[in-house]
Amino acid sequence: MKLRIRGNALRLRLQRQEVQKLKEAGKVIEQTCFGDNVFQYTLEADATVTAIRADLAANLIRIRIPEAQAKIWANSEEVGLYAEQPSKSGPLKILIEKDFACIKPRTSAQWEDDSDAFPNPNPSCG
Repeated sequence: MKLRIRGNALRLRLQRQEVQKLKEAGKVIEQTCFGDNVFQYTLEADATVTAIRADLAANLIRIRIPEAQAKIWANSEEVGLYAEQPSKSGPLKILIEKDFACIKPRTSAQWEDDSDAFPNPNPSCG
């Protein structure tokens, strides 16, 4: 699962196995170690929420999606889910997407492995 943060926006991109894990286990967890500190982010299917929401506490970004919505998305061809969450500095934009394989080969494939990405529906740039 990839996380991109830009301004007041969060974007998650999930590969096929991660979408399957969300569907079966209800949760996907990723972490990055900074020396002795660990930063985590999760995507959770949660029956107690009525809308997509994100929270931050103790080195953890927790994004929750209504359980029924997660199942529908995981079992469909729908690419992404979008939500806005009110905050003091304006809405926090949240985008959850299925991760597609790159059209062009990566110059540094060791950084990102596309082998489990969804097939790209646009096989060419033109």
